[in-house]
Amino acid sequence: MSSKATYYIDVCISVILATAFCAAFGGQLKAANITASSSGYGLFVDVNALNLVNLDAGPLPMGVNGTAPGPYTDSDTALNVNVSTSIPIVASAAVAAGTVNASAASSVDGLLGARTTTASGGVIGLNLDTVTLPILGPGINLLVIDGTLSSTAQISGDFGSLVATGTTVVESLALTISGIPVNLSAYVNVPIAPNTSVNLAALGIANASLILNEQVIAGDQSLIVVNAFHLNVNVANSIVAQVILGHSQAQMTAIGVPEPATALTAVAVMSISGLVAQRRRRSVGFN
Repeated sequence: MSSKATYYIDVCISVILATAFCAAFGGQLKAANITASSSGYGLFVDVNALNLVNLDAGPLPMGVNGTAPGPYTDSDTALNVNVSTSIPIVASAAVAAGTVNASAASSVDGLLGARTTTASGGVIGLNLDTVTLPILGPGINLLVIDGTLSSTAQISGDFGSLVATGTTVVESLALTISGIPVNLSAYVNVPIAPNTSVNLAALGIANASLILNEQVIAGDQSLIVVNAFHLNVNVANSIVAQVILGHSQAQMTAIGVPEPATALTAVAVMSISGLVAQRRRRSVGFN
């Protein structure tokens, strides 16, 4: 065999050895959570009655959020919330709550190892009341909500093993739409499956949707959004509304970082292989 052929064989063997080493040991990764964010609020209300009366409240409390790297903890509470609007003799709308709270926190610092990012949002003693034609006695209840409920969102873990979890707790809840009561007692003080849809159409309430424990989770578990209560109503010339209670969301990004010893060894193997081939080339030359 010629020395030129021997040289090429040595080079190929060196490359194969280095590639095999990296394949065998390159998977030994540590994990670093490099970014995170979370936020929460307890109350968001956007209601229009008869195309005349608009009630807007929230998100409350405002500005509860955080961004990492850099661990953070943020929380806020709004007490005795009361927002109202009306057109005399036509319609009125009001929302009140004893307590509206939210929190956001993360332990992500950009270093190696598992970390956790969380958020929560909730409301205690909510009363939302939209009434039309109060001149005719008490009026017609277009939209009434009473309740105490909350949600949490959490992501924990590291690269390749992130886990997103969400929870909703309903302590009390009552709902009336267009004068029709919606019985929600089955969801009080019990675990609620994610994305539980309440069949409003079966009650004769058209163009409306209600989801309890609404959860949106990314496929890699790096993002979760939770709404304890999410109502949309669109009854033409009567009531158009979106109400979100107990909102929380969390996001976390992790990357794999090679073990320092593994990376250095791989570089060393490749370097030595190259030097061996180079020395043989110099010693035998090409024929």
